[in-house]
Amino acid sequence: MKEHLLEAAERAINKLVADFQGNPDRFWNERDLHWSLFYRLKQENAVQEDYATQLIRAEFPTLKKFGESTPARGHYDLVVLEPSSVIGADVKDIPSWAPWSDWLPKVKLLVAVEIKLWLARLPIDRADWDIQKLTESPNNIQNAYFLNFVQLNFKRQQMKDYYRDLRRYLMDLKARFPPLKILCAPNEVRVQPNPRENWLSLS
Repeated sequence: MKEHLLEAAERAINKLVADFQGNPDRFWNERDLHWSLFYRLKQENAVQEDYATQLIRAEFPTLKKFGESTPARGHYDLVVLEPSSVIGADVKDIPSWAPWSDWLPKVKLLVAVEIKLWLARLPIDRADWDIQKLTESPNNIQNAYFLNFVQLNFKRQQMKDYYRDLRRYLMDLKARFPPLKILCAPNEVRVQPNPRENWLSLS
């Protein structure tokens, strides 16, 4: 079951990349990418609906609390819950109005996804917050994905240089966190003609 869900998630991500590169002007902001990925994952029909809760969730809260505000917490753009962690009575009998503190420690995340859309030469270290959510303990993530979609005018040399610097920065993050799956997909296929190289690898 886990392998089936993981394969479905990666197929959905690859379809999203194809959508983005086929018509990048459709995606005006990160939320467009979030919901397109949600739609693609639902289309995979990999998740049966006979669980206590829907396994594919958007804006799912982190287990770890971040920041000083109240309530302090972060959220993932999209997750797939570990099926075996939501079928027990201690989870399925928790009412929907119960506080997250009752629910989150009992649920594991099979997949957690963070998405960034790079529309301009923004500070590259804005990626750090997503990395923090995906890698810090004890967030119960089995498979973490950091998806970067780069929508720039690659006819300009400064944009090519920025893309090169962004990939270098993300590759350094991959070296620090090898299990983290990092995608960096440009809006123009010619910029990165081999689609396998959209996924950053240390090998």
